[in-house]
Amino acid sequence: MRDHSNHRQVNKQEAVRIITENCRFTPESESVPIQEAIGRILAQDVCANWDNPNTLTCRMDSVAVHWADFEHGMPDTSDWVRGKQWEFANTGVAMPQGFDTAIVVEHVVFSENDTKISFDALPSGKYAGTSAAGSKMKKGDLLVEKGTKITPLIAAHIVSGNHTHVQVVKKPKVLFMPTGNELVPVGGEIPKGKNIESNSYMIAAKIEQWGGEPMVADIVPDTKEALKKALHDAAARADIIVLNAGSSKGNDDWGIEMLEEEGTIFYHQTNHGPGHHSSFGILDETPVVGISGPPAGAAFTTDYYLYPAMMVYFGKNPMLSKIKVRLGQELGGMKKHQKPAGDSAKAKGEDRPMEGGEFYSVKQLILRQGEDGVIEAYPTKTMRPGAVEAEGADAYYLMPTWEGQRPPQKGDMIEVELRP
Repeated sequence: MRDHSNHRQVNKQEAVRIITENCRFTPESESVPIQEAIGRILAQDVCANWDNPNTLTCRMDSVAVHWADFEHGMPDTSDWVRGKQWEFANTGVAMPQGFDTAIVVEHVVFSENDTKISFDALPSGKYAGTSAAGSKMKKGDLLVEKGTKITPLIAAHIVSGNHTHVQVVKKPKVLFMPTGNELVPVGGEIPKGKNIESNSYMIAAKIEQWGGEPMVADIVPDTKEALKKALHDAAARADIIVLNAGSSKGNDDWGIEMLEEEGTIFYHQTNHGPGHHSSFGILDETPVVGISGPPAGAAFTTDYYLYPAMMVYFGKNPMLSKIKVRLGQELGGMKKHQKPAGDSAKAKGEDRPMEGGEFYSVKQLILRQGEDGVIEAYPTKTMRPGAVEAEGADAYYLMPTWEGQRPPQKGDMIEVELRP
């Protein structure tokens, strides 16, 4: 049996710190049509290409007049002629030639055939009711800063600056690598003892959702040679590698050894479950995020550890948002993790002993607003990440499970992290 006594275990906070400090990216940019840029990150500032408006413009549905006629009070309009003393002016349209002031139509009284006109309110001054040329933006004005995520509203703002294309950060190529002799692709007959590889579908969708370009490698068998070749090939093609499975302590788990031999590994495992065997390393200058094989762990450990790496690539905040909530129902199911102390300890053979003193159980929670306005948290049916009924959950909670810890009670305020 291989020696795993030197495996470094860290907590989630330390793991994220290590990831963010050791991911080094130099993203390139590309020009894309604005209609294809929604959700992308701007690679450079966007400035206006014109003055908007480019002439004196009416701000509302109005009647255009000459300020000189109102400068000394309400004029006699009995002989006014449309096109000479007044003219219709509509919202966002250039003021009629020669007119400089607008009075909103609600303060205008028209005769039946619109040949006579009078007013029940005076304009406040010259150019009232109008927008000056360049009042919304002037050529060269900064419209949107580099690093901004393009939303539909921001896209419209960019277009209003007379842009059809924008420079965006190229999507990071994130390669998902499933490993394991027991895995087979979906479809067809499943041999005895084999299992369908399904994590790639879930993780690829997350990668795309977070702005990356997902790449899925073929299933890698559990041999050192196959894994070594696959990892180096992946590092040559990808910005980030997600190594799935092969990170535990089975006799066919070679992921950790390969990273130690061929690159650098910063931690081997984390002090929470599911997802205990999460790891992080660098191979050929490419970050390798190791996640556990079972879907229950893989589902949220990518949120915990792949999401921060991708946000570092984009120059965005890598931390999941945290909020305080009130526990609306006891969580229950608090399984104690404690290290057997000598021969007298009554440990079950199927229970993994705790390593490093502290261990957390990851609970997945649904958030609702209480009657008093306070946000409350309720457990999903199973409380385990990865289950179908848990997909509607909003937040994660790291519940202490080591000896001497008091489980949170209904009504307690707890800190949770929002799913990305």
